[in-house]
Amino acid sequence: MGERNKRSRVHLEEHEHEMAHDESNWLVSYADMMTLLFGFFVLMYSMSRFDNTKFDLVRKEVAKYFGGNIKEVSAALLAEQKIMNILKGSGDLNGVEIIKDGNNTLLLKFDGEVLFDSGAVEVKETAKPNLRRVVSALRSIEGVNKIAVEGHTDSDAIQSGLVKSNWELSSLRASSVVRYFEESGVDSKLLSAAGFGSSHPLAPEVDKAGVSIPANKVLNRRVVVAVTLDDAEAAYKLQQKQFSKQLTKEEIEHQQREASLQEKMKQAQARYDEAQKRHKEQQEQRRKQQQLDKLQRKIQDLENKAQKYESELNPAATQ
Repeated sequence: MGERNKRSRVHLEEHEHEMAHDESNWLVSYADMMTLLFGFFVLMYSMSRFDNTKFDLVRKEVAKYFGGNIKEVSAALLAEQKIMNILKGSGDLNGVEIIKDGNNTLLLKFDGEVLFDSGAVEVKETAKPNLRRVVSALRSIEGVNKIAVEGHTDSDAIQSGLVKSNWELSSLRASSVVRYFEESGVDSKLLSAAGFGSSHPLAPEVDKAGVSIPANKVLNRRVVVAVTLDDAEAAYKLQQKQFSKQLTKEEIEHQQREASLQEKMKQAQARYDEAQKRHKEQQEQRRKQQQLDKLQRKIQDLENKAQKYESELNPAATQ
């Protein structure tokens, strides 16, 4: 009998040992892990798809509600950084100067010799790689409102028979740059060209003695690309207006009704709290009065008993 029980226990232990090491047990943990990973990636995907415009609007409104302020980086600064990074790919920025003109305008000033040969009106081939990088930068910038190309010359008279004056030379050079921008994919609606001749010099070309200053003449011969960007504050107000317009009449009425009910709820809660407070005070006063009445009755009862005992002890006094 003992031997049979011993064999039964050994068989049971071996069976439990085999169940504990069942090779299919790992599937449960694996399935749990895969489910969690799937949920994680679905969540990440859903969070990665949102409306940037509405998100930016809500971000600013939340900051205003809590008394804060969103410090905006100027559009011109962002554009300057992007253009500089792209132009640096050429190895240098020789002959190109980038100037911020306020928060929404960026000026790219090219020395005349960088883009054009002397007296020429067509962009020279050696200048096109840098100009191509500028085009690439302009196309990558968001919020470009206008690209105005300005041509400027020195005051020296034109020697060429084809171009009659510095006005024509500056205008043709500006138009040549604009044409190159358009051919490179810049929207023509953003582009404009203007020639100023020698009417807007950066430095005087002669000294007080009337002697010519060649270095200043070189400085005055230039092409300026003025990039105007959308006003950040105006864009924000427009977003706010457009976002408000998206609400239907029913949604606006619902919001107004909800606000009215919320106000009534606050008033009702305040009235309830006040009534509850007065009720508790009244109950407390009633309880105290009942205790006083009970104490008064006990006093009266004790006085009556005392008078009774006194009369029994001294009958003559009562007669």
